[in-house]
Amino acid sequence: MGHFFRMISARWEREEIASWSSLRKTVYLLLPLLLYFVVHDATEILLWAGLDGIMTGGSEGLSDFLTDNAYTVRGMINGLAILAGVAAIRRAVWEEIRFESRDDYGKTKDAASPVRGGMEAVVTRYAVLGALAFLSALALNLIFSLQGITDGSQSYVRTARAQYGVDFAFGLFLYGILSPVAEEAVFRGLIYNRMKRCFGIRIALVVSSLFFGCYHGNWVQALYGTLLGLLIAWTYERYESFAAPVLFHGVANVSIYAMTYHNTLADMSRPVSVGVIAFSLAGTAVCLWYVGRRINGRKK
Repeated sequence: MGHFFRMISARWEREEIASWSSLRKTVYLLLPLLLYFVVHDATEILLWAGLDGIMTGGSEGLSDFLTDNAYTVRGMINGLAILAGVAAIRRAVWEEIRFESRDDYGKTKDAASPVRGGMEAVVTRYAVLGALAFLSALALNLIFSLQGITDGSQSYVRTARAQYGVDFAFGLFLYGILSPVAEEAVFRGLIYNRMKRCFGIRIALVVSSLFFGCYHGNWVQALYGTLLGLLIAWTYERYESFAAPVLFHGVANVSIYAMTYHNTLADMSRPVSVGVIAFSLAGTAVCLWYVGRRINGRKK
């Protein structure tokens, strides 16, 4: 059994994987994801059971406090469950990320690859990435809103109510730091990298993005997550650094969370929304052109 889990946690080269059966490839890809969900869900169950015990045996004041801050407490439990899930597969994630972010001499690829203009050019590269994340997420959210997509799923409405019921400062940490790092570790760091070696880049781009979308639990966020996931995985390929998908995910989450929390998007009139969509799509196109032309990316 120990040998089996060492095999699952190790990073196997494309040449070795090519000789595997389809079943073994599937196990190699999906078992860590299954382990993540098992530990994640078990942690949630235990934490909710513990919280129920505290509310039952605790003081009335404590129960009232927890009830009044129910959405924030729910967010904390979800955050702890995410951390526990990632911790369960940390070795496999680390092996993937460590290899993908270093060259043959052990240096990080961003540092090892000379960039014309030095630090200023690096800052520009990541500023463009942040702009791409913000503009693409803004355009998608406004399009979904104008088309009535966000109101078409009661599951999404309940999820959104819980997300925006969280204390704002904690929400920035949960959705802007914790979730992006953990989710990118699972879906890009682990699943995408392994799927790329098993089936190639194109299949990895599409299937890992579908996994990422479905992970969110309702069809509205599944569609949104899949579309954004394609962009995140593509930028990961171009930037050759795990920092890129984390930054993209974090900027997209924080910007939309902040604007939606304070009703900035909801208060836009239809003409203004259409104008912002047009501007955002144009800006997204410019950023995509820059990343596609100016960022070298991995050799295919």
